[in-house]
Amino acid sequence: MIRRSGRARSGICSAPCRPADRRALHWSRSAVGVLAAWLLLTPAAGCNLLSKRNPVPEYEAMRQSVEASSPTATLASTGGADAGPQDDLIDDRLEGRTADRVDSKTGLLGQFSFKRKLRKDVVRARQHYADAERLFAEAKELSGDDRRQRFRQAAREYLKAAENWRSSALEQDALMMAAESQFFAEDYYDAEQTYARLIKEYPRNPYLDHIDSRRFEIADYWLKTEHADRKPFMVVNLTDERFPWNDLDGHGKRVLEKLRLDNPTGKVSDDATMRLAMEMFESGKLEEAAETFADLRISYPDSEHLFNAMFLEMQCRLASYQGPRYSSEPLTQAQDLIKKMYRQFPADAQQREKELREAYARVRYLMAERVWNQAKYRRARQEYGAARFHYQRLLSEYADTPFAQQAQAELEALAGLPDDPPQRMKTLVWLFGAQTDDRPWRAEGANRDEG
Repeated sequence: MIRRSGRARSGICSAPCRPADRRALHWSRSAVGVLAAWLLLTPAAGCNLLSKRNPVPEYEAMRQSVEASSPTATLASTGGADAGPQDDLIDDRLEGRTADRVDSKTGLLGQFSFKRKLRKDVVRARQHYADAERLFAEAKELSGDDRRQRFRQAAREYLKAAENWRSSALEQDALMMAAESQFFAEDYYDAEQTYARLIKEYPRNPYLDHIDSRRFEIADYWLKTEHADRKPFMVVNLTDERFPWNDLDGHGKRVLEKLRLDNPTGKVSDDATMRLAMEMFESGKLEEAAETFADLRISYPDSEHLFNAMFLEMQCRLASYQGPRYSSEPLTQAQDLIKKMYRQFPADAQQREKELREAYARVRYLMAERVWNQAKYRRARQEYGAARFHYQRLLSEYADTPFAQQAQAELEALAGLPDDPPQRMKTLVWLFGAQTDDRPWRAEGANRDEG
């Protein structure tokens, strides 16, 4: 019986290995060992080497935070449901866009846990808020300059409260009340800025409809003031807190545009769109006004301004038509709007019967004028066949216009004339062998049809 060696039992080799083979075997064993150690240690130690975050402690901290903020844990920490008022409880959950940016770790600084801390002084914030509430209540009982000054003091206290507890429900309420205080103090520019800041920080706050109403009032007041007393752009306002520094008209339009964008489904969004379109219409910007009226018609089909928007859009389309040498799209759009108004709003259209009929007659006249000009162009080129075609269009499609009678007279004058102009280059035709006027592609198309 032959006794096998240790190498044979291990299954590596059954014969004595040469020195080179032993060195290769040593390096292969070392590589396998290093690879196995790397695979085992990478989930635990490797992540810690590449990143400072450890998922297990983060998950544990998150789980404890969720359990601590649950209703059961809250009642247990306060002694049950009968423990009395819970006004001293502090909600540490962050809100708002600033909190989202600060809390995120998507950026380079966030990967290394470098993030800015939000200011949070709960005691001071609540104290400022209480002082602001007291000043606001006192201001409501005053009048004149004392009332405005007290509202301004309340606004400053509200803003201090918001600054001392960032990204919280208290900051949201404090910004809202600060804007209201500025509005009642007739500091309309500051109020609009604070309303805009609140919406930017809390896009889904519960005061959106109320804020929209306030901003609409401010913008409408600015635009009406500008119409009553227009001032040059270079005139700067340094004394009246109700208005911005300059460009009152531009600021009013900007507020209306922002109102539509910030809350497109709000209760006054269609009002803001209508007001903005009316401002463009009165300023003579007919094409922009027409597009804004069309935006209201498409975006707010149940708006109370729909008929007026369609009527004014029709007028803008007609007024923006530039003549028979330009596009006919304004005419076709105006004609479609007139038909839609009769179908959708028969009662309102009946009240505007005279104006709508005049507009429709004007559209028909301008469309007939385009066909008449085309006929004149063809006749001047002695293309009498094409000219007769356009004159026939006037008789069949626009018989209710003055051009129909003229078209009939022109047809009688063209009787007996050839459809195409005479060939004045017979020598060139003979030279190049073009005996007919048919184009090659027309001949090929005819051959395909016959085949």
